[in-house]
Amino acid sequence: MSAKEQQAQQTQQNVDISLFGEADPLVGSVINGRWEVESYLGEGSLSGAYRARDLQGDRQFKVLKKIHPHLLQNIKNQKRFEQKCKALFTLKGNNIIPYKEMVISADGTTFLVMDEVRFESLEDLLSKSGHISIERAVNIFKQVCQALEQGEAAGLQHRDLKPSNIVIVDNAKFVDDVKVLDFGVAKLLADESEYNKSAQYITHTREVFGSPLYLSPEQCTGKRLDSRTDIYALGCVMYEAITGKPPFVGKNVLETAYKHMNEAPKPIELEEADSAFLARLQTVIFKCLEKEPDLRYQSAAELRHDLELMLACQEEEWQVSAQAFKKSTASARRRHGIMPISSEFILFGVLTLILIGVPIFWVTNSFNPNDQKFPPFNNEQLWVVDRKAKTTEVEGFGPRQEAAKDALELVREEQGESSEEYANALSSLVELYANSAHWKEAEERTKQLITVCQKVKKGPWPLSQSYRILGYVAFMQDEVDESVEACNKAVQLMENDPLQQRSMIQPLRVLGDIYTRQKELEKAVATYEKLFGIVDITKETDPPTYADTCSKLADVYRRQEKYADAERYYRLGVEWWRSHGKVESPYAARSLYGLGLVLVAEGKYDEARDVLKEAIPIIKSTVGEKSGLMGATKKQYINVLWRLNPLEALKAQMGDSEASNNY
Repeated sequence: MSAKEQQAQQTQQNVDISLFGEADPLVGSVINGRWEVESYLGEGSLSGAYRARDLQGDRQFKVLKKIHPHLLQNIKNQKRFEQKCKALFTLKGNNIIPYKEMVISADGTTFLVMDEVRFESLEDLLSKSGHISIERAVNIFKQVCQALEQGEAAGLQHRDLKPSNIVIVDNAKFVDDVKVLDFGVAKLLADESEYNKSAQYITHTREVFGSPLYLSPEQCTGKRLDSRTDIYALGCVMYEAITGKPPFVGKNVLETAYKHMNEAPKPIELEEADSAFLARLQTVIFKCLEKEPDLRYQSAAELRHDLELMLACQEEEWQVSAQAFKKSTASARRRHGIMPISSEFILFGVLTLILIGVPIFWVTNSFNPNDQKFPPFNNEQLWVVDRKAKTTEVEGFGPRQEAAKDALELVREEQGESSEEYANALSSLVELYANSAHWKEAEERTKQLITVCQKVKKGPWPLSQSYRILGYVAFMQDEVDESVEACNKAVQLMENDPLQQRSMIQPLRVLGDIYTRQKELEKAVATYEKLFGIVDITKETDPPTYADTCSKLADVYRRQEKYADAERYYRLGVEWWRSHGKVESPYAARSLYGLGLVLVAEGKYDEARDVLKEAIPIIKSTVGEKSGLMGATKKQYINVLWRLNPLEALKAQMGDSEASNNY
């Protein structure tokens, strides 16, 4: 039971007052000789809720949901409606509070019965706190996705997802136990209404099945609905949960519906949030809020995948693996389809280009306008990792830090600094600082841990792992020399231990990046070849790392002008990407561009044209239309076209940004 419902129960013990200021006649009555109604709990868009005791069953209190009569007036077939309601009673899932049975009173009033559960709704939580942290939001909405998946497994959609229907159960746990209410009722009412083909908010406001703040564009316009409608509604709820207000709010119902159909959500700004996590969550939410269903997540499972991934991976893995970066190419082609053009018009256009366009091409090319439109791009920095030196705060960091420090001090006083117990307590601080991106503190404590472990000859993990951590946190602070020394030490200690082979991946990646940046290409090749030997064995369980290693090794060979080796490894990475989901990502964008550079250097212009053409839309959707990588790719593409087809090169060079999409 939510806090709001508990308050209603306490203030309306004997004389319950409805929204219209009159005593509710159901309170104190007995329905069908079985259900003794004790109190009125509240009202939603679909039903009013009552607390009632089962006099004939277990005499426990239940919640009776009285479906609003006006929603039942247009039911085409009452018997069929009752029969379909039974499907709701079979719905099972750890994240759903299901209905148990249907009750129809003597006067025809319809009730749905559910167990009484004490809870706080997300609506109540937000009314008290304003908004919640990113970490808590992710945990809550992962469970909402599980509820939607459980509904999908039973062939049901929610159709009325909003904060009041997402609840946190009071079960004395230390983490949020989330469940979803009212699953499937809105869809069932809509499907069985005689106005079901147009049962949407604008034209039938009394038969609305969903709150206007969370309606999808297709609900607003009466189009066919499916599970992606729930994805949109959940996007609205997520936006509200972390910002404190829904994404689209108008002065009235019609204005709100207009915003859903036509306006883009405002960027999310949170002063205290981790910028990387906020950017990822905004990407997820905006994917949910796409106007076209084909451009949203196509299932709750895809959305849950990204929520689980966003707080647990490095940026490279996020860019490669997140479902948010997938794009429906079929729908994109439909939206940007080319109108049929007559042959006469094409001939006229060709002649015009030949007679007028060539001089313009030379003028345009002479002044290099593309060089002015895009930021400079350095091919030698194609695979350099963007490091993050900013300290980030995570929820509960302060209390956890104090607790870990207190524990360390207690062990120091009782066991001394040269004890195994002290090393174990120190490792807790190392993990906390490293996982919270407090790089400086992590570095200091890791060095201290190494010193202690060298004395006691035993620690919480092998000494090589401490050097691995030290190398990484130094790398994140641009302390290059210290990072190289620590990573090499870690690799040296791990090489002869088969159980630590996978742990070598991180220090080798760090070393490869540093050597590449410093133009020590021989060292970079040796490092990446050693890394390739490890990831080639584990490529089925970790496809992104395998593909990433192939491309980085390939690019070092490209810079050494060993083009045959470069092409071989680039193709290995690209083909692995194609065969494992072909997710549009910055990895794919850079790899296709890098392969294009190699093919140009080898004089394989036909293949280079096709690869660079494939790269352009991926760069636009993942890196950015105005990015340096886009400028560099378009320049290479036009140069290749000039060798193969000067007329096509002219058209590409003269084309504006919209025309460039058809390269």
